[in-house]
Amino acid sequence: MKICDYHIHIGQFNETYYDYHDVFNSLKLNAVEHCVCAYLTPRFDSEKIAIQFYESVVHELGEAQCFAESLKLDVKFLYWADPLVLQHISLEKIFGKFKYFGIAIHPGLHIWSKEYSELLTEIFIFANKNSIPIFIHTGVSAYDEPLQFEKWFADFPTVEVHLAHCKDSKPIIMLFERYTQIYGDTAFCPKDSYEEICAAGFMERMLFGTDFPITHYYQKVRNNSIKENANLDELKENYKALLAESSGVIYATV
Repeated sequence: MKICDYHIHIGQFNETYYDYHDVFNSLKLNAVEHCVCAYLTPRFDSEKIAIQFYESVVHELGEAQCFAESLKLDVKFLYWADPLVLQHISLEKIFGKFKYFGIAIHPGLHIWSKEYSELLTEIFIFANKNSIPIFIHTGVSAYDEPLQFEKWFADFPTVEVHLAHCKDSKPIIMLFERYTQIYGDTAFCPKDSYEEICAAGFMERMLFGTDFPITHYYQKVRNNSIKENANLDELKENYKALLAESSGVIYATV
């Protein structure tokens, strides 16, 4: 069985750094052959620092890509959109510097649908022109509820959009019914929400995703008084448990 995980991260999460060597090895040792990966990017107040971080990430992604290839692990990287960067560097230049698979949007860091709505439209225009998927973090709070992006789903019906987490089944089902270009993932998706979405006839639109290794952080690091970076054995076992918990989910390939 070929496993594809549509929701993987590398980089720094709070006080813990997840090295791509350990993350990718953990996937490979658990029979994962494909994944979609975004480098964790914080919110910056300084444009200079945001651009410096972006440039350092591009360099690291080049190394990460070579390592993944050495493992025969197919990793498709996302560009994590940062408005402070995009106000100075165009998406054309960003995608010309590194071959990204898609674009990640996180409304928990930037109010894309309001404060940066014009820039979000530019992102959708670029995605539409270049047949690039967009991945959006969603949740149940006012800042990340998925319906706030419906205007863009309606205006760009050919842009493939992936809604992460799908924690509230009602708006997800509503969007699935209205827009055929939208998919969801199972990362941190509650069991009842997943079952309701599947019962509504959208099982094949719910793609397997874990949010690994953020799963490790919440299970092993957050409440631990000693904050240490995870080792490979810990991460491998954490991912193994995620696969066991996700029995019945479709493992589609990209």
